[in-house]
Formats: sequence, C-alpha cells, structure tokens
Amino acid sequence: MKSTIQLLFFFALILSVLGCRIQSTPPELISLSDRQALVGKNITLTGHQFGSAPVVLFGVATSIISATIVSNDDNSITVKVPYVAPGLTQIRVQTEQGTTDPLPFIVLQPSPEVVSITPTNGLPGTEVVITGDFLNRIKSIRFDGVNAIIKDTSAQKLIVQIPSNVPRGSSSVSIETQGGLFTSSFIVAGTPQITSLSPLKTRPGAPIVIKGVNLSDGVVLINGRSPDKTQTTVSDSEIRTVVPIETPSGLVTVTVFDKLVATSKDTLQIYQPPVIARLSEQNVVAGDKIIVEGRNLSTVSALSFGNVTATFRVLSDTQLEAVVPLVPSSAATTVSVSSLGGNATSSVSLFVYLAPSDVTFTPTRQIRGWSITATGKNFYRLTDVRLNGISAPITATTEGTSVTFNVPTNAMSGPITIANRAGLSSSAALLVVVQNPVVSSFLPAKAQVGQRVVIQGDFLLNAQIFFAGSLTPAVDGGKITDTERWVLVPSGAQTGPLRVLNETNNATTTPTSFTVLP
Repeated sequence: MKSTIQLLFFFALILSVLGCRIQSTPPELISLSDRQALVGKNITLTGHQFGSAPVVLFGVATSIISATIVSNDDNSITVKVPYVAPGLTQIRVQTEQGTTDPLPFIVLQPSPEVVSITPTNGLPGTEVVITGDFLNRIKSIRFDGVNAIIKDTSAQKLIVQIPSNVPRGSSSVSIETQGGLFTSSFIVAGTPQITSLSPLKTRPGAPIVIKGVNLSDGVVLINGRSPDKTQTTVSDSEIRTVVPIETPSGLVTVTVFDKLVATSKDTLQIYQPPVIARLSEQNVVAGDKIIVEGRNLSTVSALSFGNVTATFRVLSDTQLEAVVPLVPSSAATTVSVSSLGGNATSSVSLFVYLAPSDVTFTPTRQIRGWSITATGKNFYRLTDVRLNGISAPITATTEGTSVTFNVPTNAMSGPITIANRAGLSSSAALLVVVQNPVVSSFLPAKAQVGQRVVIQGDFLLNAQIFFAGSLTPAVDGGKITDTERWVLVPSGAQTGPLRVLNETNNATTTPTSFTVLP
C-alpha cells in the first residue's frame, strides 16, 4: 500500500514538472513606445520571451485585430497600428507559450478620408452623400462656412443637406472631426440641362432660344463660339441670345460656374449667308441658262431676276444653274437668292431683253441700195434685219429703239422684219422697193391738150411723166398711185412715145406712141 502511494506521488511529481516546463517561458509585455498613435503608425512593444513568431493583438472582447509586425526579436516587437475604432483599447502579445497581460493604448482619430461626394453640386435642400473613412466624431460640416443639416452619420458615410442660406456659386464643403479637417470644392447650383433649341435651323445674326433647367448664371457657347453678352438674357429656364457671325453648325453648351456643363442633344444647323460672286452671262433672253457662282449656295431656296422668280437647280455649294424667266420689259437686272442663311444680290447686273415689237419704218418706199430707218420697241442686241425675207446690211443702230439699213439690191417690196435672240417682229406695213417704172397701158391713146390720160403700170407714184415735145412733166390730173396715174396732156405736147422717170432716175419709154389731137 505504501509503495502504491509512493508510486502515485512520483507520477504526480513528473506531471508537475512537465507542466512547469510547458509554461516555463510565457511572454511578458512590459511597455509601449507610445501610449497613443494614429492608425498606420509604428509603435514598439518591449518585454521578454516574445519568441520568433509572436502575434500582437489590438482590441477588447470580440473586437480583436492582429497587427502587422514590422520587425521583432525576443525582447521587442515593432508593429503598425491596425485599423481599429479610435479611442481606448488594449494591446497583448500572444506566443505558443501564452498571452501577456494587456497594456492600455489610445488609437487616435485620423483626419477624415473622403472617397466620394455625391453629387458634387446641388441647390439648397439637396441631400449630399459623403463616403470614405474616419467620418465619425464630427465637429462640424459646412458649405461655404454655413453649417449643413446632418441627416445620418457613420465612420464610412455621411448624409447631409445643403443649408438654405448658402449662396449660389463655386463653394467648398468642409468636414471637421476630432481627427482633423477635410475640405473639397463644391458648387451650390443645380445641374444645368438643355431641353430644346428653337429654331434648330438658323443663320448667323439670328436669335435663338435655349430652354432647359438650372440655366441661371450660364455661359452659352455655340459650337465653341461665344455670343455677344449684350444680346444675351439668362433665366433659370431660358436663355435668349443671337448666333455669332460666321459660326458653323454644331452643338450648344451652357456652362454654369465654369464646371457644370449642359450640352444640347440636337445639333444647331447654322446656314451661312449666300454670296454671289459672278454671273456667267451679261446679255440674256428668256429661256437662257446662266451659272451663278459664289459660296454658301447649296441651301438656296429661291432665286429671282429682279422681281421675277426663276427656276434653278443647285450644282454645288459654289454654283447654281438658273433659267432666265420672261420679264415684263427689257432692262438691266440683278440676280437675287434667298436661303435660311439670308439673302444675297449680285453686285453686277445682266441685261435681259425681249423680242422686238411695234416695227415701223421711214420712208415707206425706197430704191434699192438706199437706207431705211426702222423704229420700235426692244431693238436690243439685234441679230438680223430682213426685207421681205432678204437680209439687209445694218448701217447704224440706236440701241433699243431704231436701226438703219440699206435696201438689198435684190429686195422686193414687203414687210421689214427685225430679229434678236429673243425673237422677231415684222412691220404691219409693207415697204415699197422702188424699181424702174413700168407702163403697161395708157388710155386714151389719143387726146387733146388739157385732156386726161390714164397711165397704168407700176412704180408710178412719184414718177415724172413726159409727153413727146414737152420739157416739163405733165400735170397730175387726179389719181396718183404706184399702179395708176392720171395726168393732163400739156401744151406743146407732140405725138410720140411717153417717157416715165421715177426715183430710180431710170426712165422708161412706152413702145407705142401717144397721139396729140388738134
């Protein structure tokens, strides 16, 4: 029995020795290099028996976090303060041999770290969400120095409301905690939006209306060009301005406080004013086609010669082909065009002329080779003069009103026709081309002095009729026409042939004799 008790005592002694050996080198934490520090800062722990693989623990109860060890040996450990809630906490060292008693440590509140501010602009009353870290333990949140209305707070998120009395414009938002101050830019203004442009098609110098929201204090750019501010009025829902000169088509932007930009969805189509530089012709008639040269012509919607509208087609932005219309009268005329970009008129005129009309002439009878003057209307740019179909050489013209020509040597009596490219016109009267006189008959063939003789033939109107033996022409006895003459037998007349002399200065002698009765 005694030996059994001794044996049990022996085993107990062995177990006791073994137990003392397992806990023979527990770690001991003696001091900290700093009693307080910010998250991320290094501190050094001093003690004994830290071993080769210690673990440094921050926190209490269930909120324990292991710190990152920077360096260590058996008597010291340098660690980085881990991310733990600011305030009083505890530090322990744990090894395979056990865990030290804790030492108190204060984790200091870092300066607030802001990841995002949403939105970065807003009107008074707008809720702003601020995310980041170390956003708790707030002292103040201000917009441009005015305290914000705090709706909700946590270490990672703040919800605040822009105060009603903060002024519009570029501002700042400041977040002050016990750890420090964070400041960021903020714009107290609503986000501008463009909802419509009116009109969508316009020209430089024309008014334009931009409608939208939050447009107050907006600066307008039209395809990068700034309108005249003296011609611009701005309200929160509408901006009225004038399209700058030489501005090309493009988008419209409204910028509020240099950073808030609204861009139109629609492109503003700006049509530049047309310019006429040159007309291909100077003298034209109805139906002619001319080329109008210039620039900004592709959008032309109307073309006119003076006040008369003309048909045309667009060849390119620099050329139009126009058909000359029928104008009321011959005249020098400018060409005008109209488009959304404006109006333009040629600096030089072209002459549009009509066909000749109302042809008259003088004298009404003429011998071949001698001149005739025809008068009338629209005697412009004459191309031909004809007498009974025979072309006559023009010797002189008074543009628009008269033309002088010589009777062709082979011409016969007939109308005078005047022609230009616009058309032609013939005289209602016939020009008598005087030829050598013709006597076809005379009755009676015998008569006494003083009696009447009827002579028939042609070209007798102004002819002088001589009886044989008489040196002076016979006196008219009544009828005087080209085809019939009445004359009286003169005193001193003798039996013999009659001699007739007209404007041709060529005399005709009758083949038969006239007998003078006693």
